[in-house]
Amino acid sequence: MKAAVPERHDEAMPAWQRRSVNRSLQSAHARAQARSNRFVTAATKLLEERGNIEFTVQDVVERSRMSIRTFYKYFGGKEDLLVALYETVIARDTVPRLRKRIEKHKDPLQGLKAYIECLIELTTQTEPAAVRTLVSYGNRLAVSRPADLARAMKPQFDLLAELIRASSRTEPLRKGLTVETAARLTQHTVLAAVHGRVLGSDESLDLSAATIWEFCAGGLGFDVTNG
Repeated sequence: MKAAVPERHDEAMPAWQRRSVNRSLQSAHARAQARSNRFVTAATKLLEERGNIEFTVQDVVERSRMSIRTFYKYFGGKEDLLVALYETVIARDTVPRLRKRIEKHKDPLQGLKAYIECLIELTTQTEPAAVRTLVSYGNRLAVSRPADLARAMKPQFDLLAELIRASSRTEPLRKGLTVETAARLTQHTVLAAVHGRVLGSDESLDLSAATIWEFCAGGLGFDVTNG
């Protein structure tokens, strides 16, 4: 019979040893973050250069100057990498651009208007092929990996909900609407218009940012007749 292995009790570990272990874990975490980020950065550059996601894992590995063995330590395959790329674009590019535009306005209602205007403008200010590819990929995720899409879009959705909540303190929402529901409806409306413009819907191309803003504001119950 094997001798029982004594349980590990971290509280019995000397303080210096706990500090050493914590430093080691932090260092390992930082290395892992840096390495995985190199793969995402490489994939992003390939997307920008080619305007599509038809590159291979080997292309990404070569661009990142890492090994394919290292790649599979952090990603299950190309699809996981693309999800990470999509999530990174939202968190590090789209949301900061939106916040920068919104911060120009003290009035949250004007900030909400700026949010919608900025999203519409992104369809023309960014490299068209790359935007079209990301929009198409996002639509694909909605079917194949909806939980991943929701996680990727959360920072953008949270910003929208924050604006609607702040606006509703001075302009009450339409009766029956919660901030969550109002944000969902606004998000779906604006993204549908954005996607239509990017993917070439003639009807959506005719919708200006002002028209979309007025429609959303009216639907939320906000009075924007004076601005």
